Amino acid sequence: MLLGVAGMVGSGKTTLSRALAARFGLQLALESVGDDNPWLERFYDGPDGMRAFGLHLQLHFLATRFAAMRRMIGLGGSWVLDRTWYEDAEVFARGLFDQGYMSSDDWQLYQQLYAELLHAPAARPPRLLLYLHGPLDTILERIATRGRPKERDTATEYWRDLHARYDRWIAGFHHCPVLRLDVREYDLMGDPGAVEEVAARVGALLGDDLPQTELWPPAAAAGAAPANTVPRPVYH
Repeated sequence: MLLGVAGMVGSGKTTLSRALAARFGLQLALESVGDDNPWLERFYDGPDGMRAFGLHLQLHFLATRFAAMRRMIGLGGSWVLDRTWYEDAEVFARGLFDQGYMSSDDWQLYQQLYAELLHAPAARPPRLLLYLHGPLDTILERIATRGRPKERDTATEYWRDLHARYDRWIAGFHHCPVLRLDVREYDLMGDPGAVEEVAARVGALLGDDLPQTELWPPAAAAGAAPANTVPRPVYH
């Protein structure tokens, strides 16, 4: 079984993913900032680099994403996924095309490959997608107080555009059921009890499909993770 956790930077995806993994005895697939990516530096070398290497970067992310999913299938068991491949393609890659950093031909090629990969066994949809959302002002406040230095230094216009793209994406999302979680109601970092509220909602929806564990230390849940983790590529 697979749970997906989706949402903008600053929404608390990783905190929730770790907590649910500990709460339900799930294996954890996190994004990794250490993967070798030959395209990232060239992509961020100004607008010309973004136009020249946008397709290369997105294909790299797509390939490493599905390689990680294939490894997860090989390991077996139940997993919680910190960000989904749907966001890779339908939010980030689509955003590059919309902003003019990917040509029409490049975007068509990317879509063809993405559509084929969606039929692969590794791309089975999650049983449930947990979508963390909130007003842009709330997200920006959390990025300012809890984000990485590069995130805090990113222009507000970027976050505004990304926020709008996430809104459009989730409005048309149809691959699996969605549990929407307003970050104003669930402060996962500031209130450890919020995890139990979310877990109760997930349990009510999935019931016996969830593996259960009695080893549940609430105070450590946000920082602890099961031993089996699969790193995934860092995004923007």
